[in-house]
Amino acid sequence: MSTVSSKKPQTNEKDRMHFRLDPKIKARVARAAAITGQGLTDFAVSTLSEKADQILARHDEILLTSDENSFFLNALADDRKPSKRSRAAAKRYRLDHRKSVRYHVGN
Repeated sequence: MSTVSSKKPQTNEKDRMHFRLDPKIKARVARAAAITGQGLTDFAVSTLSEKADQILARHDEILLTSDENSFFLNALADDRKPSKRSRAAAKRYRLDHRKSVRYHVGN
């Protein structure tokens, strides 16, 4: 005699996100999903993904004016060592503000 599991076999592993929405926001999102012909979940996933891509692209790409570029290159060429105050600020920044941030650099 065999036992039958009540769980469905997992074919695609996917992570879940659980969050609550204000009813007015949910209604707007549902309306936008209907206009695009997508279900609520598909719309939410595609919209979150697009927004994440925009933020990551903005983070990964910095555009400088000509003056800013010259200033930046001159600062890199400067042979002075950072002051104690600058080193302490950099250390505080790394310890306090960037604990959970992990960068993934693509090829």
